[in-house]
Amino acid sequence: MSRRLLSSLAVALLLPATALAEYEARAVIKALDRAVLSGELAARVERLPVRAGEAFAKGDPLVELDCALYKAQAEKVSAEVRAAKIKRDNARELRSFNSIGEVDVALAQSEYAQSLAELNIARLNTQRCTIKAPWDGRVVGVRVNAHENIRQQQELIEIVGDRQLEAEIVVPAGWLSWLETGQSLQLQVDGHDEAAVAQVSAIIPAIDAVSQTVLLRASLSQDTQLIPGMSATAVFNAPNAQ
Repeated sequence: MSRRLLSSLAVALLLPATALAEYEARAVIKALDRAVLSGELAARVERLPVRAGEAFAKGDPLVELDCALYKAQAEKVSAEVRAAKIKRDNARELRSFNSIGEVDVALAQSEYAQSLAELNIARLNTQRCTIKAPWDGRVVGVRVNAHENIRQQQELIEIVGDRQLEAEIVVPAGWLSWLETGQSLQLQVDGHDEAAVAQVSAIIPAIDAVSQTVLLRASLSQDTQLIPGMSATAVFNAPNAQ
């Protein structure tokens, strides 16, 4: 067999692989919901109901702080509200008998309104003593220990939602001639036999000037078993792939 014939056969065998590779790109699985929750109060950590890797539901307590001081403050302000209300009602009654003027009634009403505002603040602080989950998910890491004293805005726990996932895919800018939102694709996750079906949800309107690539976001179904951080190969069926 001549060298020219062998060369032609080699090129023919390589062409299908090259054509398929033109419509494959690397992807990373990410979660739409991910956050690091901080403490809004300076207090002592009383209890950590969940640990790293554990699951939780929306509304479950994630961090519980010692709230004795803030509850006592709320009770104190509540008593002040009751006293201010009595004073206001008494001022109104005295005004009906022309025993005091309108200014005295207005001052009593203002004192009562101020006490109510302080009570709302005190109750809000007691609610902040328990940090609850904003959505279903899992704990990525806990950055504090029980019985430690924390400061305001200190990072306490990192969580991630495992229900709403998406894939970020970097593709050549030349693919924009046939890519569009709503287009279906398959994600072959590294180390997994089964491919996940995804759909292009957004095309970032900016091309990297150096690599001439563009970023895509693809939505996944909620019943997927994928985990944020997984890498995958995205396979597109372009209109001109035939």
